[in-house]
Amino acid sequence: MSDLHGRDPKDPLKKRLGAVSFLNAKPLIYGIEKNLFPHNFRLTKAVPSALAVELNAGGLDVALIPSIAYAKNSPELQVVPECGIIAHNEVKSIRLYFNKNLKRIRSVAVDISSMTSVVLTKILLAEKYEVKPDFIAAMPDVDKMLTLADAALVIGDSALFKTRQADENFLDLAEEWYDMTGLPFVFAVWAGRRNSLDSDDLQAIISSKILGMDNINSVCHDAAAEYGADFDLVKSYLTENVQFDLGEQEIAGMRQFFELAYYHGSLEYLPSLNFFPLVPLSGIPHSRPT
Repeated sequence: MSDLHGRDPKDPLKKRLGAVSFLNAKPLIYGIEKNLFPHNFRLTKAVPSALAVELNAGGLDVALIPSIAYAKNSPELQVVPECGIIAHNEVKSIRLYFNKNLKRIRSVAVDISSMTSVVLTKILLAEKYEVKPDFIAAMPDVDKMLTLADAALVIGDSALFKTRQADENFLDLAEEWYDMTGLPFVFAVWAGRRNSLDSDDLQAIISSKILGMDNINSVCHDAAAEYGADFDLVKSYLTENVQFDLGEQEIAGMRQFFELAYYHGSLEYLPSLNFFPLVPLSGIPHSRPT
C-alpha cells in the first residue's frame, strides 16, 4: 500500500503525481490513469488544499494544485506548460450562494477544500461589490453554510451536482471574473519542485491531457458511471465550461489574478511564473492538433 506521504515500496523509483479528486481533472489524468502509454508516475488523489500541502512537504513530486498555491510558493516551484483547469466564462462548479443583497454581505462560509476560489471571492466582492466580509470554514453543504453566514462558497462536484432551487441566488465566479477582466481564469496548474521533472515526465503529463481531450466521450462515460450523473451534464461541463489548454490568454489571466491577490493582501509578494522547459520529443506531439 502507498499514500500521499510515501513512495510505493513496490515502485520506489516512480515519481509521485497528485491530482484533484474532482470531475474536472478527469481529462488531464486520462492517459496516465489508464496507463495508455509508458510513464514514470504513481497517481494519488486528494482535494486541492491537501495536494498543495503535500507538494510543499515533499510528499509529492508533482501535483495539480490551486493557482494561488503555486503563487504562494513560486520561488520553489515550476509549472508544467500547456496544461491547466481553466474557465473562459461560466464554469458552474465554483459558486457563491447568498441570502441577502450582495453589498450587505458581512460573512462567507467557505468550502474547507478551497484555496484559489476563496481568494477569487475576496477579490470579486471587493472590486465589484465593495464589500470585505469575514470568512468562515465549513463543510460544503449550502443550506447549513447559509445558516452560519450571509453567503456560501462551494467548489467542484459539490457545486456542479447540486440541485438548483428556484429561489436561490448565486454568482458563478468564473463568469464574474470574465465580466470584470475579459480574461480566462486558471483554477489549477500542474506544478513540481524545480528541476524535479525531466522531458519524458513533462511529455507524459501533456500527452495524458491530449488523450483525454481526444477521447472525451470515453472520459464522460466513465465519469457519469462513477458519479451516478447524467452523461449530457458531464459532457457539457467538460467540453463547454472547463478548458485544459494553458496558452497566452490563460497566462495573462493568471498574472492578472496574482496582481489583484497581491493588491488585496492575499499574497506577500508578486509571484513570477516559472515553467519547466519543454523539449519536444520526436514522434510525440506536445500540443493538441487543431
